[in-house]
Amino acid sequence: MASSSHPKNDVIRRPCKASDNPHFFKVVSARALKEQKLEIPRKFVREYGVKAFATNQICLKVAADGRKWNVRLTKTNDGTRVWFHDDGWQMFVEFYSVGLEYFLVFKYERQSSSFYVVIFDRTATEVEYPMKIIICIDDAEEKVKKETNISQELMDNKKKLRSTTTSQREKAMANATAFQSMTINPSFLCKMSPSHIHRSLNVPKRFVEMHIEKSMESILQVSDGRTWEGSCCFYMNKRMKKRAELASSWRKFKKDNNLKVGDFCVFEMIGKSSTRISFKVEIFRAS
Repeated sequence: MASSSHPKNDVIRRPCKASDNPHFFKVVSARALKEQKLEIPRKFVREYGVKAFATNQICLKVAADGRKWNVRLTKTNDGTRVWFHDDGWQMFVEFYSVGLEYFLVFKYERQSSSFYVVIFDRTATEVEYPMKIIICIDDAEEKVKKETNISQELMDNKKKLRSTTTSQREKAMANATAFQSMTINPSFLCKMSPSHIHRSLNVPKRFVEMHIEKSMESILQVSDGRTWEGSCCFYMNKRMKKRAELASSWRKFKKDNNLKVGDFCVFEMIGKSSTRISFKVEIFRAS
């Protein structure tokens, strides 16, 4: 019998590991989203866990936007299994809208005992991170641009956020999706994340590309006839992609309607002129 060119007892030389800054990746599963925790690969825990997870908290850094997230760790009694868990992890997930089958790459920094994170969506493309968001604020007759970084505010207020059960959120999402499918006019659906509650609302890029060409006045209307007037700010991001966000009208709207994290809103464009865009908003509460 002819011998194989690669016998079973051959030793295959592996490339040297980047032991100073080792990486691991995780594909976000439905279970991870439901349980609101992400398990760190057991092999990584075996090889680096003594130093990397010596405490019950770790810092996640996103180099693209400069934000840092303190995340609590959950461990088994023998320390062989470790999860990112608790409010810090869920805040991270909701802030970056991490979804099913997203691909996360973690690089361990020994010197600072922290992890740098890169986030890829289901298309295997790195997401567009919320940079220091430009918000348009009406000030008399001119719109003033203001930069704000709200990650620390989110962390300070995380205990105040109202949690909802998975079943309630799923019901709200199903109702919102069904409603949007029946809208006559162009529309988009948005799930309320901490970033939506604490800052302006980014209009989905596909909707912007099809329907918004410049900054204009905006009107938000609900079914009982109440309206909120403000601005829709159009701008180009660092990658020269068209973006738009609802600013002053959104800040008043979310407060007056007591929107919470996990709620869903369907925005139906019911009118548009050269200077104004109008949306009818239907709210689906998750609690």
